[in-house]
Amino acid sequence: MNKKISTAHLASFSPEMKIFELVESSPSLLSIFSRLNIRLPFGDISISEMCEREGHSVELFMMLASMHADTAFRPSKEHLKPEMLGEIIEYLRASHRYYAEHMLPHTAAHLEKILQHCDTLSQSVLRRFYDDYTRYIIDHFNEEERNIFSIIDGCAEGDARECNCNLFDMPHADIDDRSNDIASLIFKNLPEEAPTSLRCTMLEHIYALRDDLRRHSNVEMYLLRPLIEIYSNTTR
Repeated sequence: MNKKISTAHLASFSPEMKIFELVESSPSLLSIFSRLNIRLPFGDISISEMCEREGHSVELFMMLASMHADTAFRPSKEHLKPEMLGEIIEYLRASHRYYAEHMLPHTAAHLEKILQHCDTLSQSVLRRFYDDYTRYIIDHFNEEERNIFSIIDGCAEGDARECNCNLFDMPHADIDDRSNDIASLIFKNLPEEAPTSLRCTMLEHIYALRDDLRRHSNVEMYLLRPLIEIYSNTTR
């Protein structure tokens, strides 16, 4: 059975919507502002006013917000424009930094609090598994930076021949599998001696990281990939 593709959030978001209303509807959207380097405070401004102030495409921001709020959302190609390509690349680069400098270290720091309640063997196993997971994610990001984003930069400079959707023949599903594996491992092996609040918070961090990485992959596959195709077709 085909998965139903959601359009609900795009319909519920509009350029006239106030920023506080947008965040109130889905507080996790605050991470998008961080990645786009959008300044606070917002006051009583609308999405359109904020995008104009910060120099962002209203249409692209609303698509990113919709994809973040609903992982089943898929942007319509008719709303995509070739000039969005550079902005989405910057967003994805900022996302890589957000994971590497914030989410992964923050989760690791909380894991260390949990490991204080583990025996030596469990500490070694859990720490090594998380370190391997982090290394794999960072290596994947670095490979994208070298082999995808740098090529797209070349396209923007005039070498459109190199731009093609084969750039995305990379194992995004493997990231999701590894995220599920580490969530399962930690879920099953957190020591009972650790306070319940610590264990629950640890799991919240792991699942939040997994879900955010899924959103990231969706942006690459369902927004960046068609944008590359559109850009290539318009520059031939």
